[in-house]
This record gives sequence, C-alpha cells and structure tokens, in this order.
Amino acid sequence: LPIPQVEARTLAMLQGLLHQLHATCSHLAAGARAFPSSVQETAGHVRHGVEGVQASLASARSFQDLSGLVLAQSRDAVTRAQLSLEGLLEHVGQHTPLPWLLGPFAPALVEYPEDVPVDMSKWEGCDTVG
Repeated sequence: LPIPQVEARTLAMLQGLLHQLHATCSHLAAGARAFPSSVQETAGHVRHGVEGVQASLASARSFQDLSGLVLAQSRDAVTRAQLSLEGLLEHVGQHTPLPWLLGPFAPALVEYPEDVPVDMSKWEGCDTVG
C-alpha cells in the first residue's frame, strides 16, 4: 500500500480507538456519580482529556497534519488519563464492598448461618470459590 493510504488507515484506526475510549470514559463518568466528588471530578477530567485528544486529531488526514506539539500534548493527555484511571481503580478497590462490585453473581460469597441448611441445587452450574 502507498504511504498515504497507510497513514489514512492508521489515523482512522486511532480515531476509532479514541471514539471507543471516549464512550468508555463517558460511561465511567456517569457511573462515578455514586462515588465521592473527588472521584467524580477525576472521571470528568479523564473524559475531558480524551475529548481534547479527539479534537486535536479529528481533522488530521496524514501525519504531516499533526505537529510535534499536538502529538506531545496528546501523549501527555493520554498519560494523565492512564494515571487517573489507575487512581480511580485503586480507590474503587479500597473503598467499595466486594459484593457491590460482583453483584448477585457470586453465590460463594453469600454468608449463611452455620445451623441453617443451604439448598445448593439452585446454584447448580455456578462456579464457586472454595
């Protein structure tokens, strides 16, 4: 393939990935409403950072359309987003009860009094821990 076609395909793929990342960040920001305001702000910053990168790269049709400054700013924005997401994951892991994260699909984590028989037939086919 000629280089202009390779560049166009690469940029299209990058823009598609950024679109998916933005959709995920928007979903994350909406879900963060259940968390403290600092977590909500961080999720919002991540989303805005991705939006900035999208805007910077949206009109590019070749690598020549992208200045070194735009590339450096985009790289920095993605790095900040990655660090923020790692911080969010750490916060959720430390401050969110495990059953809330797993939902109703973790029957082995449900505690029963020892003297009450448990009908395990309803859990047949489920993977359990232990």
